[in-house]
Amino acid sequence: MVGSLLYATQTHPDIQFSVNLIAQFSGNPGISHLKAAKRMLRYLKGTQEFSLVLGCQGRDAVDIVRWTDSDWASDVDSRHSVGGFVFDVAGRCISWSSKKQVSVTTFLVKAEYVASANITKEAVWLRTLLKEVSYPQSQATIVHADNQSIIALAQNPTSHSRAKHIDICFHFIRECIERNEIKLQYISTHQMVADILTKALPRKVFERLCEALGVVKVSY
Repeated sequence: MVGSLLYATQTHPDIQFSVNLIAQFSGNPGISHLKAAKRMLRYLKGTQEFSLVLGCQGRDAVDIVRWTDSDWASDVDSRHSVGGFVFDVAGRCISWSSKKQVSVTTFLVKAEYVASANITKEAVWLRTLLKEVSYPQSQATIVHADNQSIIALAQNPTSHSRAKHIDICFHFIRECIERNEIKLQYISTHQMVADILTKALPRKVFERLCEALGVVKVSY
């Protein structure tokens, strides 16, 4: 059942967070996990008319925009943070991820910074791919983040006491900013599309973010 749900996430980013959560208990599932899986199946059955819509939204340029978010220490068992991102190319969602971070982060800024640094690699890869198909990016990729501290940390090359224990590899994001490959830009938490990939949400917020992702009702 979990395997089938994981397959469905390839076209349903709206269930990515929930499926990843129950997939962690595949080795020793309980009744609550079975109920959660069945609830997701009911959700998919009730939204059969919804599809992930692709294609340009009237834009001349194929620009990349991405949203990044992290829910700090949200896993109650391991206290690992959950990081998520959404890539928007030409106005449509084409790549997304929801993944538990490999190490425990001791404060929110580090969790957000690690999430941003990890997906910077995805941004660089997408820029290279678009260049190969004759859509080179003339400007830096906009990265929306809802934490102003990580923006300051990434743009300020001077180390300080709160950044000393962050692994050097995560400072890869700084080099990308200097090469004008990405540009961090603050966005309100209420506008953060990646929230749907990192935490459970109220119904109205969930439905609004589904629409933002491009998961909408389609009539054939």
